[in-house]
Amino acid sequence: MLAGLIGWLYSSILWYLVRDWKGDFAHGYFVPAFSLFVLWQKRSRLAELRPIPSAAGLFIMLFAVMVLVVGVMGAELFLSRVSFILLSAGLIVYFLGWHYFREVFFPWAFLILMIPIPVIIFNQITFPLQLLASKLAATVLPIFGVPVLREGNVINLPSMPLEVAEACSGIRSLLSLTTLAIMYGYLLETRLWIRIALALGAVPIAVAANSLRIVGTGLLVQYWDPSLAEGFFHAFQAWLVFVVSLIMLFLLHKLLVVLGRKIGDPAIGNPVPVAPADGTIARGETGRRDRRPYLRFLLAAALLAATATFLHRRNGNEIIAARQSLSSFPSALGDWKGTDVPIPPDALKVLGPGDFLLRTYENEAEAEPQVDLFLAYFPSQRAGDTIHSPKHCLPGAGWSPVASDRVTLNLPAHSPFSANRYIIAKGGDRQLVLYWYLAHDRAVASEYWAKFYLVADAMRMNRSDGSLVRFTTPISGQETPDSAQQRLLAFADRVGPLLGNYVPR
Repeated sequence: MLAGLIGWLYSSILWYLVRDWKGDFAHGYFVPAFSLFVLWQKRSRLAELRPIPSAAGLFIMLFAVMVLVVGVMGAELFLSRVSFILLSAGLIVYFLGWHYFREVFFPWAFLILMIPIPVIIFNQITFPLQLLASKLAATVLPIFGVPVLREGNVINLPSMPLEVAEACSGIRSLLSLTTLAIMYGYLLETRLWIRIALALGAVPIAVAANSLRIVGTGLLVQYWDPSLAEGFFHAFQAWLVFVVSLIMLFLLHKLLVVLGRKIGDPAIGNPVPVAPADGTIARGETGRRDRRPYLRFLLAAALLAATATFLHRRNGNEIIAARQSLSSFPSALGDWKGTDVPIPPDALKVLGPGDFLLRTYENEAEAEPQVDLFLAYFPSQRAGDTIHSPKHCLPGAGWSPVASDRVTLNLPAHSPFSANRYIIAKGGDRQLVLYWYLAHDRAVASEYWAKFYLVADAMRMNRSDGSLVRFTTPISGQETPDSAQQRLLAFADRVGPLLGNYVPR
């Protein structure tokens, strides 16, 4: 019955979790399998323990369902998935005791690796890895006679440009190799410091191997066939580089073993004796009988049933507010006349399901630089499709940040709010960028505060929609950033009163 209630609570959450393993988290398939294998190895040890239930487990379960409620109602997949792991810990402690939980702690903790990283953190990792891989490849390729001009994550070769896309950032190999290093260390090592060193060593190994892949692609493109940058060979090269990563991990292990011998650490293969844990059944003992098993079951079942009932009643159809499509946004704003700029399909794929507008406006009355307007609206972010921060996308397009701060904007029909102000450069070109996050008539500059309000509004209003507003203009000649900012502010005064039609309050 408890398993049925857990299935009622988590069936859709776990189904979408398995679906997400098809992408950058394909190692997720192996994580629960390995945890079950470790439990099977411990079966004799676990059979020696007698249950000593602890009421603390009920409080852990209560905390887990609270995290689940916040995750489901607040459109945060990571919290919903983590609550499943927390609930399993609570069940173990509540029905079996702390000594059981200590015994299964490693396979339980290992399960966290099956949960994809939150998008807001994933982007913080992915984009720096893209830039790092691009820099390393741009440094190595000239050694082999290939001239390179790097712009952000784009490596311009004489034959063609190579873009180090998100899939080529190395995040997939990094996560997979780290998971494999932990499994490898657990199975083949008894020394904790070597296990930790193997897990940490997976990071530089993955970065180096991924950079090697990009260098190999650059050499093939330059000296053989540019078509090899895509298709089957490109995918096969990824598998080949991963095999190289495994070899490097094996060599690192051998090096650590040699180092351990030199410092007098016990040799590999000598397991450390394990002291008997509390709860081991002594000879002739049958174990203490739990006098309140039904009460424990009823309390656990009531907690799970109440949570499931509440969520299914509260989390019905999400409210999708009525609004106008961004395609109908006026192309004429006073003297400013706009021209739509098509967004490439690969960029739309990264952005995810939403409504987007990229338009260039020029002032016909005055000869001043253009203003680019980018609007991104997501009617729902419950499935994990969230707004990408420009501070990651712009460097990825080759723009280097020169300066960044925040300014206070006073737009018509809006209360004063803070917006991000970026000065970016590419070659001899400079641009000024102003952007903020807008949802339910609330504008914020921080993506973390935007995420906080997303969770809060989803719980309070059953809405998870949100948007990004971005203005960009060139800084021409001897023009100062403050002068360019005045141009953006004058243009934003025309856009601000219209946003309520396209970003519902």
